[in-house]
Amino acid sequence: MRSLLLHSPDDCYPGPYTYKRFWFRDAAFLVHGLLTMGASERAARVIERFPLRQKASGYFHSQEGEWDSNGQVLWIIERWQQCTRSALSPQLLKAVRQGARWIRGKRTSDSIEEAHAGLMPAGFSAEHLGPNDYYYWDDFWSVAGLLSTATLLRQANDPSESQACEEAAAKLIAAIDRSLQIHAAQRSHPGLPASPYRRMDAGAIGSLAVGYPLQLWPADEPRLLSTVEYLLQHCLVHGGFFQDMIHSGINAYLTLHMAQVLLRAGDSRYRDLMQVVVDWASPTGQWPEAIHPITRGGCMGDGQHIWAAAEWIVMLRNCFVQEEPDRLILGGGIPEAWIQDGDTLRCGPTMTRFGAIEIEVENRGNGVEFRWQGDWHGEAPSVEIRLDNHQPRTLSGANGVANVARGTNVETTA
Repeated sequence: MRSLLLHSPDDCYPGPYTYKRFWFRDAAFLVHGLLTMGASERAARVIERFPLRQKASGYFHSQEGEWDSNGQVLWIIERWQQCTRSALSPQLLKAVRQGARWIRGKRTSDSIEEAHAGLMPAGFSAEHLGPNDYYYWDDFWSVAGLLSTATLLRQANDPSESQACEEAAAKLIAAIDRSLQIHAAQRSHPGLPASPYRRMDAGAIGSLAVGYPLQLWPADEPRLLSTVEYLLQHCLVHGGFFQDMIHSGINAYLTLHMAQVLLRAGDSRYRDLMQVVVDWASPTGQWPEAIHPITRGGCMGDGQHIWAAAEWIVMLRNCFVQEEPDRLILGGGIPEAWIQDGDTLRCGPTMTRFGAIEIEVENRGNGVEFRWQGDWHGEAPSVEIRLDNHQPRTLSGANGVANVARGTNVETTA
């Protein structure tokens, strides 16, 4: 069985050479990229193999001591189900149920008098965060996994187990809030450190997961924005995020995590980070996992880091269409430099929780015209057009055409 696991063409790897090994963490982000491309069948083949790596305890094991994997597996399975409306096989449903039970049983006790009470245990987690510690990265992913499982089991007519997952997620959220408050008065910065026992440092990049990709907190949550502000002020080298623990280089995909948080918040500085990532690409349009700031070559991981490529795909797609729980936002990341008179930009079909959408954007001189067609799962979502330096509009309807003029006045059309 192990030989089959290591050599299946339906696994996905974060690199073709030194990283041709399986991590659930990388797989979750790579499948996320596949879904934005509409490659749902390829994503399904990866997901269907997840139970083969699950232990009897429910732990999705790729590397020992990494406690983020279960949350990532459960989140991406629900993400795939949202986008495709595919029914989970009995095998996959069993794996989801067991995976959530593992998270519920793995948490530390809520009754201990420590800052990590109720959190996931200390582990290595994503290796770029630093040495063994109680990482909020693990906790945020675990919350997301529990909430995703609650949704999947509710759809599978298992209300009692669904409720148990919701209650466990609420307890973990409370433990995170309690932990953050314990040392809040002692910290000189209001952002999210990597763990309860760390000052603000480059490891705080992991705590951005609560905003991207998980969207557990609103886009304008002060603690989230304070964290990305700290990273912008203290952790950039040549304009890109420099991870000085283990990677010791400029990291393209973590730079894009910062850009995603800024884009969602409507902060135009996301464009500076995107441009830096473009500037540091190799001649073949690739990025190593970490880039040496002097030689511009790789100094960590694989020379063609597929997670970085997946993040670039998701970043470009989110410039055209962002998802919020109650609506789609079109054009929020399209800079004016991309739109010239007579040129047409196209994106899609790309998958969203509401269904697939195709978008065209064309500068008509007197305004910018947006055209979209959706293959929706049900009722068409509300669509907000949010092009920089143009009049925002909110519309409803399965398909649409809208012209946005320069200005800042809000116009709502039924």
